[in-house]
Amino acid sequence: MEVEKVVVDKAQAKQLYREYQEHKEHMTPMDREIAKTYRLIAQGRVIIRAIESIRAAGVGADNRPKLALARADGRFCRLTMHRDGSALMYTDGKWRMETGTFRFPAGTFPSTEHWLKDAEAVMPLIPVHLRPRTALDAYHVLWEAEWRRVPPRDPYLLRRLAGDLWMVVAAWDLTEVERAAMATRMTAQ
Repeated sequence: MEVEKVVVDKAQAKQLYREYQEHKEHMTPMDREIAKTYRLIAQGRVIIRAIESIRAAGVGADNRPKLALARADGRFCRLTMHRDGSALMYTDGKWRMETGTFRFPAGTFPSTEHWLKDAEAVMPLIPVHLRPRTALDAYHVLWEAEWRRVPPRDPYLLRRLAGDLWMVVAAWDLTEVERAAMATRMTAQ
C-alpha cells in the first residue's frame, strides 16, 4: 500500500525537537504536537499522512476510495459519497466528529453524475500480538478497502498525533488463516 510518509532526517528532527523544547514555556498545543512528532521521528518512528494518503490513492474501478480509515474498535468502515466528489467515512454507527468520522471536501474524489450507494468495508483483524491491550478506540486502521463483504489485506495500525499526522504502530498482511476465519464469520452475520 502506498502512503504519504512524513520525511524528515532523524538528526534534523532531533535538532528541531530540541529547539521546540528550548521554548517550552511558550508552546501552544499545536507546538507540543509538532514537538512530539519531531521526537518520534528522531526515535525512528514512521509518521504518515493517512487522510492525504486516501486522497492520493484515488478511487478504484467502483468509483470508491482505494483506502479506508476507521477506528480500530469498529467492525466496518462506512462510506457515503456525493456527486461533487466529497465523501464521509466513519466507523460502524459511531458518527462522532472528534474521533471516528472523516470528511473529505468536494473535489477530493472524481465527481460523478450518478449517486453512489453507501458502502461498507470490513475492518481488518488486528492480530492479538499487535493489538493494543487497552484503549483500542484511541487507534485507527488504514487499509486497502474492498467496499463489499470480503476479508481485507495489508493494514496499518495507527495512532493519531495531530491533524493529519499519524504514527504507524504496526503494519502486517493478514494470513490466509486469518482471512478464512474472517470470511466464515462474515457469512454468518
